[in-house]
Amino acid sequence: MQKAILAKYILCKGAFTMIKKIITLLLCVAMLLSVACLAGCDDEKGGNNGANNGGTSATNEDDFFLDVPSELRGTTVQFATWIDHSATDTAICLQGFEEDTGMDIELVQVNESDYIQKVTALIAADQSPDAVVENGDFPKTLNILMPLEVETTGLDVKDPFWNQGIVERFTIGDYSYLVNGANSSWDIVGAMTYYNKTILEENGITSPAELMEQNNWNVDSMWTLMEQIKGACGFSRPGTSITFEDWLAAYGGAQIRWDTKTDKFVSSIKEENTKKAIDYMMRAQDAGLAKIIPNHDDDIAKGNIALQICGAYGLRKSPGWFYTMDIDDLGFAPLPKINKDDADYPYTAHIRAYGLCKGSKNPKGGAFFLRYFLNEDHYDINQIFKNEEAKKMYMELRQKQDPERISVTIGVVNVTDPSGSSVSMVKDLINGTSAQVSVNLEKAYNTCVAYVEAANKIVEDVVAEQ
Repeated sequence: MQKAILAKYILCKGAFTMIKKIITLLLCVAMLLSVACLAGCDDEKGGNNGANNGGTSATNEDDFFLDVPSELRGTTVQFATWIDHSATDTAICLQGFEEDTGMDIELVQVNESDYIQKVTALIAADQSPDAVVENGDFPKTLNILMPLEVETTGLDVKDPFWNQGIVERFTIGDYSYLVNGANSSWDIVGAMTYYNKTILEENGITSPAELMEQNNWNVDSMWTLMEQIKGACGFSRPGTSITFEDWLAAYGGAQIRWDTKTDKFVSSIKEENTKKAIDYMMRAQDAGLAKIIPNHDDDIAKGNIALQICGAYGLRKSPGWFYTMDIDDLGFAPLPKINKDDADYPYTAHIRAYGLCKGSKNPKGGAFFLRYFLNEDHYDINQIFKNEEAKKMYMELRQKQDPERISVTIGVVNVTDPSGSSVSMVKDLINGTSAQVSVNLEKAYNTCVAYVEAANKIVEDVVAEQ
């Protein structure tokens, strides 16, 4: 009798355990279905990009390139660039791409200065490359790009491999056009501070790094630093260079903004933060402390200045800026805080993105190339940067960059003035004095409005053709 009861108990317990397992399994299935439904309901901007429609997406990057379609192996991908990547730290990436995919890569050399014009000519001659670069030419870049539809390119922009901030910024109308990797060594990141450590030390001047240790690296302490450089270093020119656009962005200002919600450029040259940044630069220039520049200044590599605010391309070895300078002399720091009590330093961003060319004969091969090229794991990262300090600075700038502080000015200017620069609209302002800022800013605003209108016309035409 006891044996019968025990057997019945064991049977009931086993059945109960089985029921628990079944319920647990059903709950897991329900959760998975809920996640799938939520993913399918995503209707944010960029929705017509082919996500969940058979595009190539991978959870494991090591396995991604094992799935290259057989019809792509043996084909060639053409990449239009002004850099001879076969002779730089990128060579290891190009070699790896060919070995891992069975495709060849051909570099189509195009001058940086007239990149859009030359690629446009190649398209017209039915010689379109496959992969192209956006390097500040937006919106004219739209005229050489194909939409990144997963059916035609195999590139799923919603894959987390891609930097979603870049995807959103360059989703125009119904389609996305440009990407960069979330962990890409070709993310140009934002602006920063360079200084000559040796010159500052020899003249008993506290460096930006030392000021950071004192929690005192801000625009006021930078002013004092510029005064000390002027008084002690004996330069024949102002001892500091400040790039106009980068300084505006540090303050949260800009000459022109790109509104991702409306797909329109807007003039922001008269915004309060923009005017504050301009006031600082103009007063520094009037006092002989600083020179306002449109881009980087090689005078720091020549020992002619001790301090510079500009982009982060100087962190890289050749062809990065300042590669002739003794690395032991070069120091790095983020931009100074605008207010001493700010929680963090200001972080900005610069445009660098990649797409597939109109008329590409191998767009799917091009998409595989972009995914390989824009993954820093395919590089020897220690061969990219000048030293460990430079690499650390880059990683910090990339992690903290603010895509809302991207400068779009030069691309807008070049629509109307192909030979213009980022300071074309403000030349009179820069060449004047701080007392003339109000009058010259009004002139710049009127020019800015006209430039914005012409740039918006390009975007409108692209959307109309979708």
